[in-house]
Amino acid sequence: MSPTRLSLAVAAACLAVAGIAMAAPQTTKPAATPAKVKLDANNDGVIDRAEAAKHPRLAERFDQLDANKDGRLSADERPQRGMKRGGKRGDRGHRGGMDQKMQLDADKDGRISRAEAAKQPKLAERFTQMDVNKDGFLDRTDREARMSARRAEWFSAADTNRDGQISRAEYDAAQSKRQADRQQKQAAGKRDAR
Repeated sequence: MSPTRLSLAVAAACLAVAGIAMAAPQTTKPAATPAKVKLDANNDGVIDRAEAAKHPRLAERFDQLDANKDGRLSADERPQRGMKRGGKRGDRGHRGGMDQKMQLDADKDGRISRAEAAKQPKLAERFTQMDVNKDGFLDRTDREARMSARRAEWFSAADTNRDGQISRAEYDAAQSKRQADRQQKQAAGKRDAR
């Protein structure tokens, strides 16, 4: 065999081996997702100080969250996953919103009276403001009226040229303002927490 033919044969063999290697299935495993951290290590339904101490962010807020000061966080005292940043809960379908307030509905009539709201001091303070239709109860109609008013207020603020329509530029400007306001509130909340 001539040296040229030998070189061509070796090159062909190398290409064949490279092709097989490239066609071989990849055997790398996907990165493992971290295990979900369990706060209630002993499964007793509450988080005590020792369990909270293993989670620094929870430990630093333990006394603030322990509303009844029994040294344990029950389910209704714990921060929920739907909580907004900064520790403030919203009422737009997040846990802790209207769903949590409805737990105050002692007579199970689907609405919260002023007397029922008195069990939660912050809610009692805002009751008059939240009772949009002024019927003496907090219910779905009040929540829907508040959301409708917020949407109308947002639209009015976003529609800067007052043509009854929101252009892409107006929408982008409104979203930028909303983001800046949110960041400002978060920064203020962090300063207050110190």
